[in-house]
Amino acid sequence: MPLTAFAREATVSVLINGKLEAIDVVCDPRNYGGDGQRFFLCATCSRKVQHLYLRDERLVCRRCASLTYASQHTKRRGLHRARDIRRKLGASEELLAPLPPRPRQHMAAAKYDRLVAQLVAAEAVIAAQLRDMVVRVRRRFEHDRHRDRDSNRARTAR
Repeated sequence: MPLTAFAREATVSVLINGKLEAIDVVCDPRNYGGDGQRFFLCATCSRKVQHLYLRDERLVCRRCASLTYASQHTKRRGLHRARDIRRKLGASEELLAPLPPRPRQHMAAAKYDRLVAQLVAAEAVIAAQLRDMVVRVRRRFEHDRHRDRDSNRARTAR
């Protein structure tokens, strides 16, 4: 989107590593009046954003900086979910370890029951994934065993 599409309200100058960088600020009107919402304009893509990030000595938006969350790169989200719930319950972080009794002082019974139900559901998903993994490994093992047996027969037939 070009810069002229927004009504520029101000330009802010920021000193980054001895280099002066100008950041445009725009104002969007509110539906029910007021001063309006102020946004920075990304210097790279001209998007309206509330936060800018320092990337290669420039202030850019999250998309231009290619920032992601660590949780977007994990393959076993269910394991992390179960571990976090166990931590909230004050239990061991090991899967399927026994749960402690509900702490009477600081946790309501309804909250404890809700967390236990969430943990049961998360661990059921993990158990199903492990079962599927075992089935795939067994199939691969059986396939390899039959292939080896057939190749041994071909060698002895010669």
